[in-house]
Amino acid sequence: MKAFDIVKLSLLAQLGIVSLILLSPRPAFAQYSLPTGWRKPALAETDGEWRKKSPTRFLLAKGDFDGDGQEDTAELLVDLPGKHFGLFVKLAGAAGWQRLDGGEGDIKDLAEFGISPVKPGKYKTACGKGYGDYACSHGEPEVLELSRPAVDYFYNESSDFIFYWDAKAKKFIQIQMSD
Repeated sequence: MKAFDIVKLSLLAQLGIVSLILLSPRPAFAQYSLPTGWRKPALAETDGEWRKKSPTRFLLAKGDFDGDGQEDTAELLVDLPGKHFGLFVKLAGAAGWQRLDGGEGDIKDLAEFGISPVKPGKYKTACGKGYGDYACSHGEPEVLELSRPAVDYFYNESSDFIFYWDAKAKKFIQIQMSD
């Protein structure tokens, strides 16, 4: 075999490998990068029997939060020093992640915090349930009416907040659901 034929065979083989890579099916899950300086929680940081009730271990929530017809993602993430955790949302149509106010805490407490998607509907808030006057004095409604999915941010068997997208303000609003 001539040197020229060997080079041709080598190029054809390389072309075949590249074609296989390009034509192979995409993964079933979306690939996205996390915010700079943040990572997914380690299993040891999110231990607890109650987490087994969710396939996402209450660390991930998906839904069309902003109503643009695309699936958005909310996640509890840990800072790289491993001292704090935060609640972040990645809107499908946006370039980066948003850190939600009130959705942060000390890493020692992460084992008891979780998130889950909330379906559209009407929900009685902490104000409407009569749980102190803090929520009512801050202008929170007695009933929260959601027209699209939202994010439930909770402390296991304790406090509970919903973050929902306000289309007019173009930002997430936090409403206390229980104390």
